[in-house]
Amino acid sequence: MKMKMDVVKGSVLLAAAISISIIIGTGFDMGRALPLVPIGLFVGAFPYFIYRYLRYTKVKAMEDAFPEFLRNLSESQKSGITFTQAIITASKIDYGALSDEIKKMAAQISWGIPLPRVLEKFSERVRDSDFLRRSTAIILEAYRSGGDVAEVMESVAESARLVKELEAERKSRFNQQLLIMYAIYIIFLVIIVALNKILLPMFALSSSEDIGGMGLTMGNLDPNFYRTTFLHMILMQAVFAGLIAGQVGEGSVIAGIKHSAVMLALGSLVFVLFIPAQQVVISVEESYDVFAPGSIYTLKGTAMKSDRTPLSGAEVTAELNGLIRRTKTDALGEFTLEFILPQQSGTYRLKIGVEHAEGKGKKTVEVRVG
Repeated sequence: MKMKMDVVKGSVLLAAAISISIIIGTGFDMGRALPLVPIGLFVGAFPYFIYRYLRYTKVKAMEDAFPEFLRNLSESQKSGITFTQAIITASKIDYGALSDEIKKMAAQISWGIPLPRVLEKFSERVRDSDFLRRSTAIILEAYRSGGDVAEVMESVAESARLVKELEAERKSRFNQQLLIMYAIYIIFLVIIVALNKILLPMFALSSSEDIGGMGLTMGNLDPNFYRTTFLHMILMQAVFAGLIAGQVGEGSVIAGIKHSAVMLALGSLVFVLFIPAQQVVISVEESYDVFAPGSIYTLKGTAMKSDRTPLSGAEVTAELNGLIRRTKTDALGEFTLEFILPQQSGTYRLKIGVEHAEGKGKKTVEVRVG
């Protein structure tokens, strides 16, 4: 119990320290800090989740070994030795995660502590497991009432075996549902990437655009705000989908931490690879005309920050059909480059890159030659 409280306090202090560091690091700008604070809180809570999961796996290992322990105790009693002697003898056998608890019971018995009190202390130490607590309570009641403890332990061991078989059957049936949950999460990631590729350029490049004859007022929207929002959505979906998977598959929310970890790793990888930060926005005057082969194509554009502030002196690199041109933006963030178009007809991709102290940006436009 003390260790659990120490972990809880440590997680709370870590979460608070990270959150305060984020606020200080952003210059007390709450607009920039608030999107990052949830990530700090999650990182701070991570040690507690790890502790709970390790405790859960240990308890499950103890439950798996408990039926064998009870059967050995029953056989020892039937051979003529007492209950306490049977526990001391069992302490010399390896029962995996349960061995430490059996050794503690044997040590307490050797110190003269009454057996009922020893069993009560064991029940308190394994209170995270309803199965172990209930089984111990049944054995303790049989011992106090003077019943046949050996027969009771055999019955409890047989019940435990049946319960474990049912759990194994449920897990095997759940495997298909688990794959479906992972597939849903992957589809969710695909949708997030698609939103980033399609919608964010629209939001970043225009505060007021006419699309299809309709005036569309978007305001000064920050692409990084949406990028942070996408990150939060990915993290929350991974955590809660994993925990639900644990509850459905193994009957415990804590068991889902491993699924949450896998989904978090997958989501983080997709976020880093397919939703990169773009501090520099490139606006280009695109032409939908078809140009004559070998003619001169003039590229005009503007480089600006996500808040639409022009970037002067930014390095601009453009590539068209293997031909590379470089220039710098002027005081208004504008740039102009000329290309001699290929002699062959077709649609060519013009790749534009901008580098500045504020960050980097990329954009691709199509040029039709025919």
